[in-house]
Amino acid sequence: MMQVPIIIDQLTGKYRVAVRGKLLNDERVSAWSSWFIIPVNNYIEAGSFGPYPVREVEWIEINPFVVEVIGRLIKPRIHSFEQEIREALEAAEVRFEFVELVFRIYLH
Repeated sequence: MMQVPIIIDQLTGKYRVAVRGKLLNDERVSAWSSWFIIPVNNYIEAGSFGPYPVREVEWIEINPFVVEVIGRLIKPRIHSFEQEIREALEAAEVRFEFVELVFRIYLH
């Protein structure tokens, strides 16, 4: 099984979806971020949190819906990558659940 942070990194890079995270010892959830990286081995970082050791992060959520703003007078398009993300997570045997229209991916 591939490491979970690597899968999250691949999905966010491929589909340009937003992510947020929650630390194990903190009830707060970070703001949504448009990027996610693995700066060094066993650490993760996003625009709204980190870098943190993977061992300190309880879960990462991925929003599978991307809003494409076309112009002020044209209704935005919403792209759903729900099926693609679900299939990738299931194929990698990642522990996740679909909560309030987002994928919650557990790191432990």
